[in-house]
Amino acid sequence: MSARARPAIGVVAAVLAAGPGTAAAQPASIQSRLAGTYQMTGRVTAAHDVRGEHVGEVVQRTWTFTPLCVTGPCAQVRLYRGRANATDTLILTQTSPGHYAGTGRFFAPLKCARTIYSMGEKVPYQINLQVTATTTAPDGTVLAQQISATYVNKSRLNLTRCVVVLGHDAARYTGSDVTTS
Repeated sequence: MSARARPAIGVVAAVLAAGPGTAAAQPASIQSRLAGTYQMTGRVTAAHDVRGEHVGEVVQRTWTFTPLCVTGPCAQVRLYRGRANATDTLILTQTSPGHYAGTGRFFAPLKCARTIYSMGEKVPYQINLQVTATTTAPDGTVLAQQISATYVNKSRLNLTRCVVVLGHDAARYTGSDVTTS
């Protein structure tokens, strides 16, 4: 069994404490190191006037986390978030054990008067993330193994001279660490 495949003691204890007959035991949030590459599956929950997106659409993404400290759980983690045709970078800050949040922005193309502006709209967004399962490395470090997250973009900013109806979107994601150990 690999180092990243062993369940953390806290997760096992939470499941055992729930006892038999419990439908779905939820482990208590515990401090864990959020690092590595995660394969994310997302479902679009809102898509209003966003070209090429529709509610219910399932997307596959890769998110990579780089801790901003040397060891243990970090107060901040850098997230490289793959999108359909680009990658965003943002800093997530730990809000409580196993919970992170951050805001970022990216630019999207926008058509104005038969011209496509590659940076035609600014898209601010927020990511909220929760560690849902952990593993323990041979050195005793508790590592995040599974996560869930929400992405929310409430509005967009037109950077062209045209009057254009801009939309908003949102999605829910779940993912697992696929970092090679």
